[in-house]
Amino acid sequence: MKKYFLPPLLAIAAAPVFAADSKRMEHVLVTMPIHKKEAQTALPVTVLDGEELKRQAAATIGETLNNSPGLSSASFGPAVGQPVIRGQQGPRVQVLQNGLPALDVSTNSADHAVSVEPILADSIEILRGPATMLYGGGAIGGVINVVDGRIPAKAIDGVNGVAELRSGSVDDGRSGVFRVDAGDGRWMLHIDGLYRDWSEPDIPGFAINPRNVDDIEENTEGSIGNASGRTRRVTVGSSYHFDDGYWGLSYTELSNQYGIPSGVHHHEEDHDHDHDEHEHEEHEEEGVSIVIDQTRWDMAGDLHFDGLIDIMRWRMSYSDYQHQEVESSGEVGTTFNKEAWAGRLELTHKPWGSWHGVWGLQWLNADFSALGEEAFVPENTTRSIGLFWLEDYHANKWSIEAGMRVDIERLEIAHAISDDQEETSYSASLAGIYDVNEIWSLSLALSESQRAPNAEERFSNIGNDEDHYVVHGATGAIEVGDADLTNEKSRNADFIIRADFAAVTAKLTLFHNQFTDYIYLDNSGTQIDETDVLQYRQQDAVFEGVEYELNYRYTPQGAAHSYQLSVFGDRINAEFDDGEDVPRLPPAHDGLSIAWDWRSWQADISYIRAQAQNKAGLNESSTAGYNRIDASVSHRFQFAGTECSISLKGRNLGDEEIRSSSSFIRDYAPEAGRNIELAIGFQF
Repeated sequence: MKKYFLPPLLAIAAAPVFAADSKRMEHVLVTMPIHKKEAQTALPVTVLDGEELKRQAAATIGETLNNSPGLSSASFGPAVGQPVIRGQQGPRVQVLQNGLPALDVSTNSADHAVSVEPILADSIEILRGPATMLYGGGAIGGVINVVDGRIPAKAIDGVNGVAELRSGSVDDGRSGVFRVDAGDGRWMLHIDGLYRDWSEPDIPGFAINPRNVDDIEENTEGSIGNASGRTRRVTVGSSYHFDDGYWGLSYTELSNQYGIPSGVHHHEEDHDHDHDEHEHEEHEEEGVSIVIDQTRWDMAGDLHFDGLIDIMRWRMSYSDYQHQEVESSGEVGTTFNKEAWAGRLELTHKPWGSWHGVWGLQWLNADFSALGEEAFVPENTTRSIGLFWLEDYHANKWSIEAGMRVDIERLEIAHAISDDQEETSYSASLAGIYDVNEIWSLSLALSESQRAPNAEERFSNIGNDEDHYVVHGATGAIEVGDADLTNEKSRNADFIIRADFAAVTAKLTLFHNQFTDYIYLDNSGTQIDETDVLQYRQQDAVFEGVEYELNYRYTPQGAAHSYQLSVFGDRINAEFDDGEDVPRLPPAHDGLSIAWDWRSWQADISYIRAQAQNKAGLNESSTAGYNRIDASVSHRFQFAGTECSISLKGRNLGDEEIRSSSSFIRDYAPEAGRNIELAIGFQF
């Protein structure tokens, strides 16, 4: 038997050995139009909430999810952690804020931060694998929905509040968050705020990897240079609740400033050799920073009916986003602007016999511009509309889910650089769950998904001649788009075995994704002024892998304490049709964690072994394996009538040098070293 399957099969086979005990209450999924619990859907779903989310919440969404099977982080220094789902990232993974897109520019480049805050979330729901039927082409790799309650969906009579202060050792980081929800049973008010700052994080060894990078002009030892930053966010929301539903509104301001690690950011060079080379002074890499400002309005409501339609849910968002790349002199190099509207309407119908379903409409209108020295994508407007229909059927031991969707996306380019593009994409899915007995269940999900090429893939450096190509700072290369790219298509299969005892839950997931015309950046093998030229191309590709989880909770009879043992891991492999490996895949992971709680005390420790990634892809460097140990201990107590908590968390306690194979800058900025974080919380 292949080692590829051995660890997960051993974990699942061990499940029946354990005895029975109490079960954790299941989270009701918000991301699914027909709200379900995790075990009631055939889709591969992961949920973080409650104490588990509190323990794992970090400064970025990628780092928060990094320890879960099938999930990893594409870091670009401590401020940027873009999520990776089964090896897919960027425009193939859609990050949602309460069911609508984040409306930032994080999918434009690897050095752009995602504008969601895990530390303020009530829950984070992850749909691993294609979710285009629910959320369109940007979800062909998966969906991450951060639910934060900024528009209160439930009414309360009174005032609830929480606050927390954190301090970390690895970067002298400080953060503070607060949240207040108040209501009179009808009107609700929500206020939350966050402040975070950090300095250059400590690391073991050198920042730039001398084994893989030649001609290093300057390197830092023991820290990552120019990686400090600051984040502020404040949100005010309100809702009104009546007998048949609610409606509400919220306003958010986000300010984020962070440095690009030293040695990473490359600047445009003038390729006109007749140009006076002394007309422009060379920029200092060490001082490049990114300044983000976003204002966002959100509107939402639910309305219940007595006729054919059971519930109408609607969501709308407006965002005004600006992102500037600033040189050490204070000069603005490039300014990105994105003004966008997004909306979603869901109509859930009353059951037709054993059928229950929803019709939905989703739309987006986004104006994007990039002006300055790294403006290699022309001004453009994206308009898209999607219609979907989802049904599920329950009969005895069977549950069936089926759905279909059509999306029309129009990409309009300014200044007549190229013809406008319009693509129609189709998606469909069929899935089923079979309950073998009270313990075991089997599920199979089949889907076909499509994704239209985005503006970067179509139009990067289109309209520029070779002497005026613009270098993309995040990759240090010239990227050239292709206006003739066609829709990317994927046929997908997920097979899940679940075991659910009173004290034990186990899950084994096998997945296979067959891509036709997969869009990727290909190293053309040519250079201009010693700068690599990368061309967007299409080629068939196959992604396949396995994910496993086994959780056992034991509470001695009559005791006030309990233990939980968890074993988890994943494997993924991906190849192009020509036999080359797909680049920036995460390595194989295997993990073990033990948690303990006794009355007001909680503690846990986890160990993760990541294998070396030697299938790095063409012209990519391999990464070494590593061992990561995390631990935490917390205590809840009463002080002056207020519920308080104090916790101590340790991350990467072995101070391992960790270079993430999913990161574009793994050879320039490793993950942070050992961090000890103290947190104090208050709740009323």
